[in-house]
Amino acid sequence: METTTRETLIGFGRDAAAGGLLQSTCGNASLRIDDDTLLISASGSTLGCLVADDLATVRISDGARLSGPKPSMETELHRRIYRARPEVRAILHGQSRAATLAACLVDPPRCLDFVPEIPAYIRAFAYVPYALPGSEALAASVEAAFTDPEVTVVQMVNHGQVIVGAKPADVLRRGAFFELACVIATSGQPTRVIPPEDAARLRDYARG
Repeated sequence: METTTRETLIGFGRDAAAGGLLQSTCGNASLRIDDDTLLISASGSTLGCLVADDLATVRISDGARLSGPKPSMETELHRRIYRARPEVRAILHGQSRAATLAACLVDPPRCLDFVPEIPAYIRAFAYVPYALPGSEALAASVEAAFTDPEVTVVQMVNHGQVIVGAKPADVLRRGAFFELACVIATSGQPTRVIPPEDAARLRDYARG
């Protein structure tokens, strides 16, 4: 099973890079192996060209490295999300361009319901204040944001995005549509969102 998970994580990183969800060598990704183990990209690795030796296994309950190279500096962030959200099995921290621009705005957009896919696939997103990458403060604030079961994307101010899902395909789809919505939000053009009652119906439909 772990071999399959490794192959899946390698493909996950490649697809995230191809989809424009990463910048240069930045970003990290992980998969849940079982209830108490995660597989994560190594510190300094490049998600778009991962190999098996770039992956580390970590215990979710206490953060102990079980095998592989030094894991990503954001491992604590991943570990805390898995602990808080048992249904989550895939996590990506990336920096797509428009979404990261939105995360740096003084007055960032709070509603992105420009297209039906936002309420249907993303449901809800949240912002957390800037904290040093890899810090306990950042991991704790991201974990707190994800305690809301509706939240699937967290914008880390002046940093980037954390996207979760039950499988990599869910994460990649959410990342693509979140980026599209942020392109619209930061375009400088007059915009409108879909009617709130329709957005609510789409969120209800997606939960079903």
